[in-house]
Amino acid sequence: MNKNSSKYPIYWINLDKDIQRRKRMSIALQKGGWLSTRWQATDGNLDQEKFISYERYWQRSSVFPGSLRSSELDPLRKTLKSELACLCSWQRLTEHLQRNNLSSEWFLLMEDDVGSSLAIPHYWPYQLDDIIGQVGKGALVVQMAPINGRTRMELHNIWLDSGKRTLVVPKANVRSHGNGAVLINKAALPLLCRRIGRWVENFFPNVHILGHPCNVRPVADKWLYASLPIDKCWVATFPLFILEAKTSGIHQEHIQKFHKASRNKTLKIWEAFGYSSLIKADQNWFNC
Repeated sequence: MNKNSSKYPIYWINLDKDIQRRKRMSIALQKGGWLSTRWQATDGNLDQEKFISYERYWQRSSVFPGSLRSSELDPLRKTLKSELACLCSWQRLTEHLQRNNLSSEWFLLMEDDVGSSLAIPHYWPYQLDDIIGQVGKGALVVQMAPINGRTRMELHNIWLDSGKRTLVVPKANVRSHGNGAVLINKAALPLLCRRIGRWVENFFPNVHILGHPCNVRPVADKWLYASLPIDKCWVATFPLFILEAKTSGIHQEHIQKFHKASRNKTLKIWEAFGYSSLIKADQNWFNC
């Protein structure tokens, strides 16, 4: 029985055209006994979808390692339409959840390419209750699947050095991009929802006005953490979720440099410390 299911429903983002990912996620969620809802992603490849991002100069960004545009290797580059579409999907989903007045205090928001371990929650080295217990009252979000391979190793070493007791570390201390899986409290939703963008979409459903804190690039992960008090944001230490690392709807060129590196580091950790069930679930993912 999945003890996480009733407390932590899952909302996962998936493009209509990504049929294979949808199939894999659906099978993993069913096997794991999760309560889940698919959210239709906004497709940046469709000509009718128009994106306009703007900095909210009155909204100061929460600062964490790698958050500010000035810290990027190419701070002047133009934000891709695919990045804006991803941000749009996340903003629209959080607004949908806010409108529906969730009964659950915490829930998982996920992309559709990190779901293999969802099939076997009874083999996880900890439960989500344990995470919530450590972050304490007032916490708003836990980043569960940072992309960078080196960061994954560093976080795992923290977990080991603590005798497997430290499940989270402050987001303010970790350079950890990625929104593959996010454990989020419903109290965070009002801080993430748009006003102008929601109003415009009531009349022009394909025109998306995307506001974000000043001095950060309008991409999903930076927008999310920059919009929340950074002392209420955390990062999980154990690599529970693994990237598929086959395709990317945002940065195809990042697959080799970042996605596969993260995937290989995660597999290395699982293999070295005997998490054979997680490895098997990952293998089964690709057999779907």
